[in-house]
Amino acid sequence: MDDKAQLHTLEGVGAAVLITMTLVIITQSATVMTPQHEMMLDVQLEQMAYDALTLLDTAPSSVISTNLTECVAGWDMNESNIQNKGLRSLGKQLSLLLPGFLYNVNLAYVQNDTLITKNAIVNGDPTEDAVVASKTVMLTNLSVAAAHGAWTIASDEIKIVEVRLTLWQV
Repeated sequence: MDDKAQLHTLEGVGAAVLITMTLVIITQSATVMTPQHEMMLDVQLEQMAYDALTLLDTAPSSVISTNLTECVAGWDMNESNIQNKGLRSLGKQLSLLLPGFLYNVNLAYVQNDTLITKNAIVNGDPTEDAVVASKTVMLTNLSVAAAHGAWTIASDEIKIVEVRLTLWQV
């Protein structure tokens, strides 16, 4: 009887069991995302919102009429509702970039050590699958004066404003 042959057989069986167990563990622990997965739609919607804000913030003036900073700088500081659209230029550009979607835009900033959040554009109540994307803009006294906005900023002050875009599909 050949002891080496038996040993090679046992090694082969052990290796096969080890490979099989590894494959079983890997396939059971991996999350597979298919295009029909419900979270995939939220990820795509959130990416669209971030892309729209980034495009509005970085596109040259030859492509869009006013960039995101100019739109925010020109805000009249009046809170918006469904009848009164506060930032018309921003709303127009977002409707071109996001056709078929509804959105709200809120502006958050600090004033007198208090965080203030105001509605700038309201198109209704978001659904439960709405996503939020945000972009930060920096306002100076010169940018507000050039855009004829109502912000009160001292000549040596910088105001940081967070633009929050809530996007949902109907």
